[in-house]
Amino acid sequence: MARARIARAAADGVRTSLLSADGLAGLEVAGFDVVGEVLGTAVMQIGFQGYGGCGWTPGFTGSYYGPASVSRPSRWSGYEPYARAVRHGRDTALSRMQQEATALGADGVVGVKFTDERMEGQKREFMALGTAVRSRGRERPRTPFSTDLGGQDLAKLLTAGWVPSGIAYGISIAVRHDDWRTQSQTGWMAGNTEVSGYTELLTHVRAKARQDFAALATKLGGDAALLSGLWSHVWPIEVGENHTDHVAECVVTGNAIARFHAGRKATTSSLTILPLRSSR
Repeated sequence: MARARIARAAADGVRTSLLSADGLAGLEVAGFDVVGEVLGTAVMQIGFQGYGGCGWTPGFTGSYYGPASVSRPSRWSGYEPYARAVRHGRDTALSRMQQEATALGADGVVGVKFTDERMEGQKREFMALGTAVRSRGRERPRTPFSTDLGGQDLAKLLTAGWVPSGIAYGISIAVRHDDWRTQSQTGWMAGNTEVSGYTELLTHVRAKARQDFAALATKLGGDAALLSGLWSHVWPIEVGENHTDHVAECVVTGNAIARFHAGRKATTSSLTILPLRSSR
């Protein structure tokens, strides 16, 4: 499919771009030319999600239970089968997009947009779409880089002494037992009050997703990371007769970046860089 798309683009002789006029101007400043629009897609059937049973956390006593993190390394524990399927779909879409960029002779893909669409039944489509670019310089990366930054922000990043090394993301899934306190805080007589159990659950998965994100950014060779998005979702699961627990999922997305010179030039105010390693 990728070869057919590239062949059609070559026959048309038109270089398509998903960037705005300002983005294209930013690419000019950064020393890149547009090669063409590239995409990668994967449809996953996610049937077996893994977890079953009450979200009770062993080790707690009394009627209050903390969040049970169920996305663990074990193949069958928690929601790991679901998490593996989501990661595989994302990785496959990004890999296929980069394969198109490589086939076009590109050095990188900028302005990457990632979608995760639920289809009928238990199918989900993962798609990565971006604009392939080629440097006017002599240096060529071994593999095309990818970033969700547009042309202007890429130019600012390079000017500040940083280069994108890849798109990073983190995923965390957890279940929490709906104990008596949670049930009383969500009852029709509760009024306006914080649901402390749900606050704890969301805080937990967001912290874990950020850790997962930082770990992948480091694996991609990043010295720091740019956080560009955070998405979370909570849904109920019926674990027994007249009892429902709640599951939370969080996905954090962003860019791994590496420093290519050690100058002291400050970054522009529109970019916030998160260091992955402590300075010594």
